[in-house]
Amino acid sequence: MNQVYLNPRTKIPSFFTLLNLFCGFSAIVVADLKTSSVLILWGMFFDVIDGIAARLLKSQSKLGAELDSFADLVSFGLAPAYLYLLIVPGDQWFYYVPVGFIIIGSVLRLAIFNLRPSTKHFEGLPTPASAFFLVGLYLAIHMESLFIINMMAIPFVYIMVPVILMFLNLSKIKMFSFKQFGINLNYSIFILASLVTFAFLTMYNHRLSMPIAVVLYIILSLIYSYRIHK
Repeated sequence: MNQVYLNPRTKIPSFFTLLNLFCGFSAIVVADLKTSSVLILWGMFFDVIDGIAARLLKSQSKLGAELDSFADLVSFGLAPAYLYLLIVPGDQWFYYVPVGFIIIGSVLRLAIFNLRPSTKHFEGLPTPASAFFLVGLYLAIHMESLFIINMMAIPFVYIMVPVILMFLNLSKIKMFSFKQFGINLNYSIFILASLVTFAFLTMYNHRLSMPIAVVLYIILSLIYSYRIHK
């Protein structure tokens, strides 16, 4: 039998991965903007913890990588896509098409990520980041942010958000990874700028902080991508 199934160290990270999967599935079952969004955020927390545990225990494995992709697809692809139906601005059939773009962008992004060699940066917007953006929209609507409510009630905006996210998922933009903090000064500056700005946004306007933080992350990544190609 393959030793990956017998090594207790591989089971600890996989346990957190399965918690991530459970959070994503629960978010779909609950189908509530607030509760489901919180469950997806918990899934993101467990996704970070399983990576930390795997590195600390030196137990990265092909099994763990496959489980992680399946969990991410459910928690950061299917769950946010399903919740997008809860804010649909009408009952015409074409309003359900954008949900497919969220799923397609997520599954292709995860598949491509698995095939690429490990690097210090991501290529294309990571699936958890696009899910973080959507969760920010859902929480803003739940907290009755009139700006987000009015924007997402516009059919063009509702349709284009998933299209843009899918484009960013599959783009060639070099996105810096928060897991690589400390590898060098310039890289760490981009990460610190993102975290500090997000903290400021949360204090200033918590309703819009999450979507704006992802937009800022993309802008800073474009600057980062430009600098490494100079």
